[in-house]
Amino acid sequence: MPRIPSYTCELPNGRRIRFSLKKRPDSPCYFVCFRDADNRRRELTTEERAKHAAEDVAPKKIRDDYATAGQENLSWDEATALMVEHATAEKLRPGTIQQYELAIGALRKVFPDAHGPADVTPAMAERFKVKRSKVKRSKTKSEKVELSPRTVEGNLKNLSIAYNWWCKRCKVLSENPFEGVTPPKYDKTPPRIVRPDEKKELMKWLQQRWGWRLPLLLLEVKATIGCRIGELCQTTTDSLRGGKIYFLSETTKGRRQRACKLPPAMYAELKALASPTYVFEGFSEQLRAIYNRRGESAHAKAIKDYSPARLKRWIQDEVKLYFTTTGKDRFKLHNLRATAMTRAREAGISVDDAAVAFGCNPATMKQYYLAPDEEAIADAVFDRLAQ
Repeated sequence: MPRIPSYTCELPNGRRIRFSLKKRPDSPCYFVCFRDADNRRRELTTEERAKHAAEDVAPKKIRDDYATAGQENLSWDEATALMVEHATAEKLRPGTIQQYELAIGALRKVFPDAHGPADVTPAMAERFKVKRSKVKRSKTKSEKVELSPRTVEGNLKNLSIAYNWWCKRCKVLSENPFEGVTPPKYDKTPPRIVRPDEKKELMKWLQQRWGWRLPLLLLEVKATIGCRIGELCQTTTDSLRGGKIYFLSETTKGRRQRACKLPPAMYAELKALASPTYVFEGFSEQLRAIYNRRGESAHAKAIKDYSPARLKRWIQDEVKLYFTTTGKDRFKLHNLRATAMTRAREAGISVDDAAVAFGCNPATMKQYYLAPDEEAIADAVFDRLAQ
């Protein structure tokens, strides 16, 4: 049997570590094999296919592993706080960081005995996918359903990102156990398109319930320009100018400013409604006034000052209540965005142009938002072939 050649890596303290390189049948990359600080046998991927490149990378992998040797004992709380600190310093949005924290929380529930992220092995990462897929959530008060495969897919993606932060930015871990974990497969359902009569019924219900123009105008703007509800709630008054509403880069998902032209009457109504800072800042004061007129002073006192998150949560809760009390076919407010994008496609606007207007990646727009009539497209193809 041929002898496997060995190499030597010198640590910053002068200690010399012997290592070898090898390939596995299931990977095209070379692995570096060595003894770690606890004298345990370690194998780390060099992520290199060429041997000479692996020889160059291997010493750094070993030094990084020894450098983190005493830090991999971090508890979940310590590791999460460290990740949040680094992510905040790199200007990630609070909502994005929160998604990582929620995924970490789900992982901790599945493995309550794990002390910290270093305790999670690749086998446990695969097991997480299985166990998470069996978790039940409440669909209604009396009905529970398993989490959707898409939710599990999002958990896996966010956990892999969190581990990458711990490995590459925080330098407290050497391996990502979620790297290579394949998400569950699921049938792709067409986007939920909101019919005009469905939107009309929702608006009518809100009008009867509150007799209040502000939430109706909020939904009309969203349906017209297909923006995200969070972007709209954060819109500042100085972002209304020249007949357009400007979404600033710090509020948009893609971190790019974009402008949406509004119908003149809608623009004028928004200008009249706008408060000194935010367009919809009058929400809290107006809702208090409604409760006071109804003699519900306790509810009025519970209304806090305006924040975009409070308005977003309130309108989402109202829509949920509408479906619960009426039994109508459900849709999400975000489906109004898909509806606007589909209208643009039906009007003959190219996907690339529409993606610019809606602030969306063209590929994402095709996958999650557009609802083509696939049967009609297939008919047209076969008609052409038959000619």
